[in-house]
Amino acid sequence: MNDLIRTISILVTATALAGTIASAQTAPAPTPHKPRPSAKTTMAVWSPDVQKALGISSDDFKADGLNKLTQTQLTNLMTSARPDPNKHWLVCPASGTAPSGLIRVLVTVAGDDSTGAIAGQILHAISSLTGVLIVDTAAAADRALHVVIQEQTTAKRTIGFTASYLTATPCTEEVAGKKKDVELKGTLGTYTDAKGAGLATDLAGMLDQDLQPLRAGSTAPSTR
Repeated sequence: MNDLIRTISILVTATALAGTIASAQTAPAPTPHKPRPSAKTTMAVWSPDVQKALGISSDDFKADGLNKLTQTQLTNLMTSARPDPNKHWLVCPASGTAPSGLIRVLVTVAGDDSTGAIAGQILHAISSLTGVLIVDTAAAADRALHVVIQEQTTAKRTIGFTASYLTATPCTEEVAGKKKDVELKGTLGTYTDAKGAGLATDLAGMLDQDLQPLRAGSTAPSTR
């Protein structure tokens, strides 16, 4: 009886051991963990767009260390360097003290002045002002005076002239890298002289007062 129990125990143990060995042999081996390959970093390279945005030539690209940036960093740098279309510069003459203390004035006369006689009188009166130089272009001027002449008549007879005038400061406006000439409007008014003799003198006197800030060396605006 004891021998039978011993035999059964040996068979049970052998069967369990065999099952364990079989399980160990048939169990799939775990897959080793493989690290994900890192994305390749694209380094910055020069292009004509770099020259346009940053003013950097291909020869200076490496010398300035831009080749050490990533392409994304270079793109961001170029974007930040582009002018903001919502911003602009307005540059005007700083003063009328050059050259030699002269204030440069552009004078235009239009309207009812077929012979040019009134324009000649106005130009003569203004050029007679102390420290004033008449110029021909807005780019050369510190101040501008625009005059429009209108003939006054009664019963088809000329009795005088009316002069509408506007003073202005010639400036340069830059928007998104593009420049254009603009003017800051100043004094607007009208003179009427039935005889016409004092029209040029009155305009010159008005302009003389308008030029006082320039004579004092006031700074005209330069804004963004």
